[in-house]
Amino acid sequence: MKNPIRARDGQQWIYDYVLNTSGRAVHYEYDARDMPKQAKSIRMVSKYLLKEAQHSEKIARGADAAGDTLNARKLYEIAAENYKEAQHFFIPPTDPKRWEILGRAHDCARRAFALADYKIELVEIPYRDTTIPGVLHLAPGHGEKPTVLFIPGMDNTKENYPKIDANPFIARGMNLLCIDGPGQGEALMRGIHVHPGDHSVAASGAFNFLKKRDDVDENRIGISGRSFGTYWSLRAAAEDGRFACVAGAVACYYWDRMVIFQEVTIRFKQVFMAMAGTEDEEAFDEEIKGYTLKGFANKVQCPVLMGIGEFDPLNPLEDAEEVYNVLSCPKEMWIFEDEFHRIRAPKNLGGGVTFDFIAQWMLNAMNGNLAAGHNKKRFIKLNGDGFFD
Repeated sequence: MKNPIRARDGQQWIYDYVLNTSGRAVHYEYDARDMPKQAKSIRMVSKYLLKEAQHSEKIARGADAAGDTLNARKLYEIAAENYKEAQHFFIPPTDPKRWEILGRAHDCARRAFALADYKIELVEIPYRDTTIPGVLHLAPGHGEKPTVLFIPGMDNTKENYPKIDANPFIARGMNLLCIDGPGQGEALMRGIHVHPGDHSVAASGAFNFLKKRDDVDENRIGISGRSFGTYWSLRAAAEDGRFACVAGAVACYYWDRMVIFQEVTIRFKQVFMAMAGTEDEEAFDEEIKGYTLKGFANKVQCPVLMGIGEFDPLNPLEDAEEVYNVLSCPKEMWIFEDEFHRIRAPKNLGGGVTFDFIAQWMLNAMNGNLAAGHNKKRFIKLNGDGFFD
């Protein structure tokens, strides 16, 4: 008889109970249910997300066949997102059946890309002795353009951000390269696992790829990340000084406390161990000591923007502030009052989307609009006070 892989795997019944009562798989601080109402345990989530994905895809294909490009594009994106989520919630997370579902997410996303009103390319980025996949959103017009490399969070993929009709980088004349780094999405499907420092190697490869293109301004290549991508992007900027700026939000700026694997739902550790390709919890616990920005943050030379919720359960504010304090480069920090680990639009921004403002900040930084000694910590209140003061 097989024993549980992790010491806390016996808490699965608690996880199921909280999901059933809250309607959420993670981020229980928020009130709104975001899982299908039929799902009463984590094992049921994938089944019902798959049904929602199939429904959206069916309508998308009908609209597509009828020549209704706008509705088809939107629904393909919805289907892709639900397929992505369905495979993410597979139990166990190492089940190879999940890759068939991720493949359906790719099919829907790629059809949406083909229907976009700007050019989107599927690209391969050199990575060690292989490649990692990327999606390159190209701003219209000729000539070299500022470009941002975007690293998703641990449970996201290169397809699910940004939305085609709401791309804040394209709207500002910037290209955007989204990658599945080691352990993420299609890279994990190919057997490329993640270990500390791997995303820095991938980011440097992406920079080398981008600088060779005649539609990219080599001197204005920034890097951004969301959730765990905030860690990966800031470390990459520390290890490769060519990036013009680095910005992120939905924080994972780790210094001393790896709360994501120790103090919150077991789901994060289950998923990340699969991303790392291990079932050895003791070895994993030793390896994750490498996910700190100690010894890296002080090496960053380009402008930095760090965004964090005041009460983010995955990244205590005091831990992120330790990172901020050792930065010697131009720097800015946005602290959202009473916020947690919200992905999109906190109340503090009055309905605005966090990464829309980040896109503008990055453009300003790459255009040289930050002074050498820039140091601004903004506490953004629920009513918006503090953001532009």
